[in-house]
Amino acid sequence: MKERKDLWKPEEDQFLKETVLEYTSNGDSKASAFKKASSELGRSVSACQYRWNAVLKREGSSPAAEAESSGNTAKQSSNDFKTAPFSSLDQVIRFLKNFAKTQPDSELLKQNKLLNEEHTQLKLLNEQLKINLEDKRKAFEKEFLQYEEMTGILKEADHLLKQEDIEDKRAVH
Repeated sequence: MKERKDLWKPEEDQFLKETVLEYTSNGDSKASAFKKASSELGRSVSACQYRWNAVLKREGSSPAAEAESSGNTAKQSSNDFKTAPFSSLDQVIRFLKNFAKTQPDSELLKQNKLLNEEHTQLKLLNEQLKINLEDKRKAFEKEFLQYEEMTGILKEADHLLKQEDIEDKRAVH
């Protein structure tokens, strides 16, 4: 006799439970958990969702089901999940990987925040320095033009004096 494909195996139920609990403990939606489970189990998203809502959630053995029935938040159900005994090493490894992803190091967050603030201040300082540099460049060009004009005038005066051959009226420079 052929095996029915719509029947759920205990391993599939366990995987679906673990996936939903992991996702909800990380603050992710159940919809994303159903999507992940459906791709891994080769079932549709709606089949996973139906199995969770119709069977697994109602079993009462899962911490998420207890949390949902008592109206607790996902954070509380994740705390229950963290203390629940694991039945396999794979569950422990999967849990630890997800836990590490969702628990950022507070010291690194502080350093990141300080670096972001310093970066913002340096960007502002850089903009101010660019403006000051442009102002200095314009002032230099203006003074340089005046210097060139004065040099031209002095050369012209010297040239005129040489033409008239008047040594006592010679300009000193």
